[in-house]
Amino acid sequence: MLLTACYLYTIDTYGYPPSIEKGLKAIDDLRELGFKYIELEGVGEDHICAVHASRARFKQALDDRGMACVNFCPVFRNLVSTDKTVREAAYPAFRLGAESAAYFGARTVHVATYLPPVEFVGAQPYVGKIKFQEQYKVRMPDDFSWAKQWDALVESVATCADIAKEFGLTLIIEPRVGEMICSTDSLLRLMDHAGRENLKANFDCAHLNAQKEILPLSARKLDGRIAGLHLADNDGSDNRHLFPGEGNIDFEGVFKELVRQGYDGPVGIDLGSIPNLGKRYAECAQWLRAFAKRQGFALEG
Repeated sequence: MLLTACYLYTIDTYGYPPSIEKGLKAIDDLRELGFKYIELEGVGEDHICAVHASRARFKQALDDRGMACVNFCPVFRNLVSTDKTVREAAYPAFRLGAESAAYFGARTVHVATYLPPVEFVGAQPYVGKIKFQEQYKVRMPDDFSWAKQWDALVESVATCADIAKEFGLTLIIEPRVGEMICSTDSLLRLMDHAGRENLKANFDCAHLNAQKEILPLSARKLDGRIAGLHLADNDGSDNRHLFPGEGNIDFEGVFKELVRQGYDGPVGIDLGSIPNLGKRYAECAQWLRAFAKRQGFALEG
C-alpha cells in the first residue's frame, strides 16, 4: 500500500481552488512533511484547464522532489447535468483531467457524483471551503425526477470510464454524504448499471462511517473493486475528517479485510478542518506506519 497525502490538505490550506502557484507550494509543503505520494485536483473547468496547461510544472516539481501523483480528480458538476447538451460539453474538460492524470503517472482519475439538483434552504454542502458539522434542509422541486437524474449519472460515469480507459486509467468514485452516490450499495448499483470494468471504488472511511455503515462489511461488499482509500476518523454523527482514534472507526477491521483482498493501492491521509493541519498530517503518517507494522502489512512512503 502507498502512504499518500490527500488533496484536502491543499484546499484546506490554500483555498478552493488554490492558485497554480499555491498548488505548487503545497507540493513543497507535503515533501517537507515527509510525503512521497500525493493527490492532485482540478476544481472546476477553469482550474482543470489551468492545471492541464501547467502539467509540466507540476510533473517537474514532483520529479525534482522524488514524489509521485497517484490520483487526479477533475471536479466539474456539469458532468452529471440532466441536460445532455451541458453534459456533453463537459466531457472535454474531463478528458483534459484524464490526460493530466496519465501525464502525472497516476493510476486513477477520480470523479464525484455531486448533490442532486434540489433546493437547499440555508447551508449547502461542498460549496466553497469544505465544512463539517452543518445541518441541511431542502425543498424538493416539483419537476425533480430521480429516474432522469440517475440515467444522466449512469451515462456520464460510463462515458468518463471510457475516456479514462483510453489513457490506461481506472475511474474511481467515493460515496459521500449528501451526494447522489452516498453509500456502498448505491455505488454497487451504479457500477452494475454503468457496466465498466475500469470503474472502481475509492473507499472513504469518514464518509462511509457518517453514513452509519459497518466498514469491514462495506469493504467486503466491494471485494476486488477498491482502487483507492481515504483515511480519517469520526464518530458517525457527522462526516468530520479527524485524526485516527478521535472517532470510532474500526480501522483494524477495515485493514484486515483490505489485506485479505490483496489491496495494494493508496492509503490517503484525508484530515481536514482541524487545527495545525500540516503537523497533524505528519503525525498521522507516523501513526499509519506504526499501525501497518502492528497489523503486518507493507506500507510504502
